[in-house]
Amino acid sequence: MATSPWIITTVLVAVYVPLVRPGPIPTEVYMKMRNDLIYKDENTRIGAHLSLSLDEKLANEIFMKEKRAMIDESRDTPSLFLPTASFYRSKQYIQQTKLYKLIQKMPKGAALHIHDQSMVSLDWIVKNATYRDNVYMCVANQSLFFRVFNATSINSACEWKSVKSQRAASQDVAEFDASIRKNLSMISSDPFQAFEDNQEAWVRFIGFFRQVFGLLTYAPLYRDMILQTLEEFYQENVQYLEIRGDPSGLYELDGTVHNAEYGVNLIKAAVTEFKNKHPDFNGVKWIISGISGVKWIISGIRNKPVDVILEQIKTTMYLHQKYPEFVIGYDLAGNEGFFHPFVYYIEALLYPSRQNPPYKLPYFFHAGETNWQGTLTDRNLIDAILLNTTRIGHGYAIGKHPRLMEIVKERDIAIEVQPISNQVLRLVSDFRNHPMAALIANNMPIVISSDDVTTLDSGPLSFDFFITFMTMSSEDANLTLLKQLAINSITYSQMNYVEKLEAIGFWESNWAKFIKEVISA
Repeated sequence: MATSPWIITTVLVAVYVPLVRPGPIPTEVYMKMRNDLIYKDENTRIGAHLSLSLDEKLANEIFMKEKRAMIDESRDTPSLFLPTASFYRSKQYIQQTKLYKLIQKMPKGAALHIHDQSMVSLDWIVKNATYRDNVYMCVANQSLFFRVFNATSINSACEWKSVKSQRAASQDVAEFDASIRKNLSMISSDPFQAFEDNQEAWVRFIGFFRQVFGLLTYAPLYRDMILQTLEEFYQENVQYLEIRGDPSGLYELDGTVHNAEYGVNLIKAAVTEFKNKHPDFNGVKWIISGISGVKWIISGIRNKPVDVILEQIKTTMYLHQKYPEFVIGYDLAGNEGFFHPFVYYIEALLYPSRQNPPYKLPYFFHAGETNWQGTLTDRNLIDAILLNTTRIGHGYAIGKHPRLMEIVKERDIAIEVQPISNQVLRLVSDFRNHPMAALIANNMPIVISSDDVTTLDSGPLSFDFFITFMTMSSEDANLTLLKQLAINSITYSQMNYVEKLEAIGFWESNWAKFIKEVISA
C-alpha cells in the first residue's frame, strides 16, 4: 500500500525539523509542528518548569500585563525601547514603572556579587560620610579625593581642605553636594557618550575607588557603611549577602592601621548591631544564617605583585579556618584586560592545594568580563574552571566557549550576572544582545546581582532584576523566571545545607505574602 507523501514528510519534519521539504503539508499540521517547537524552545529557559499556584497565576497576569505594555508601546511608536537604553537615560523611567515597584517589593533572595567599597548608595556617601568631622577633600585632575585626617597630620602635595568648611563657605549647599555627587558617579553623564569603549570606562571606574578609598577605609566610617548597606538591601527585600572586599588596612584618626582579622571582627560586630536594631530581622525580612545573613569573600586586585597575592591567600586560609561561618573564600578582581591574568598568579593560586594535606580554599573568581575571544583575558575562564571556582563572576565571554559552557552546566557552577555593570562599563549597549540572554534561555546556572551599587548609582538589586526580566528574556518569560532567579540565589550561595533549608523556607513564606499583596492591591 502506498504511503501518503505528506505523512512521510510530517514524520520527517517532526523528527528533523530543519529537513522540511516541499510537499502537500496541511496547514493545521504545519501550525501544530510550529507551536510544538515554540513550546519546547520556551521550556528550556530558567524557571520554565516551575508550576504556579492559582494566586501566583493571578499575580503573573499583573506582571505580564506591565511587561507586554512596555514592549508593545515600543512597537507601536518609533521611540526607543527605554529599558534597553543607556542606564543614564532609562533609570528615571524604570523607577516610575509599576513593574519596577513590584520588583522592589519582591523577595529577591540573595545578592552574591557586591564589592565592599561600592555597595552603599551614593547619596549616603555624599549626605552622610562627607558630613563627618575631619573629612578632607582635594582636587587632582578634575577629580575629588577624600580622606579623614587629624588636622595636624596633613602633609601632602595635594591641597587638602576641610569638606565641612568648604561646604559652609559655599553659596549653595545643595549645589555643593550635587557637585560632589556628579564628580563621583559614573553616570553623571551618558556612558555611551562619555566613554568610547570598555577600556575608557574602566579607567573612570577605577578612578572612583581611588577617590573614596581614603574615606571608606576609615574604620568608623567603614563600620557605618556596613550598617547602611544592610539597611538598604533590607529595604529592598534581599535576605542574604555575600560581600567581596579586603578587610585589611582600615585606619583610625590617630594613624593606627588594622589587619584583616580586625576588619573581619569589625564587620561581624556591625552585622550583629544591625540585627539588634531590627527585632524583625530574624522573622520578617531577613534570614539569620551564619553571621546574620552575611558572609565574606576576601578579594585581591590583579595588579599586585605575586608575593602580595600569595600573602593575601595565606591570610584568607587562616581566616577561613578560624571563621568558617563568615570568611568563605577568595577572589581576584580588577580590570581583566589591563591587569594580570590568572596564569600570572598560578603559583600563588595553587598554593592551598599544594599543602599537606591540601587545603580546600573556595575560589569565587571574576572571569570572562571581556568582549575579546582567545586572548589571555578571555582564557581567565579556563583557569577559573581548572582552579575549581565555586562561582564565576560575570562570565560574560563564556558563550564563545561551548566546552566551557558544558563544564559549567555539568558542575553546576553558577555565573554571577550583573547587567547594569556590563552596560555602564561598555561591554554591551542593548541588553537584548547581552550574551547571558542565551544562557537564561538555556537554563544555565545563573544568579543576578548588582556588582557596584555606588559608582553605578544603581541600587541594591531591583534594577538588575528589572533589566533581566524586561530585556534579557523572552517576551513570554514570566513570573517563573523571577521566582527561579530568587531561588537560584539561595541555592548557589555558600550557606550550608541547614542554613539553605532555613533560607528557602523563609523566602517561600515571604514570597507567599508578596503574592497576596500583589493580587489584593
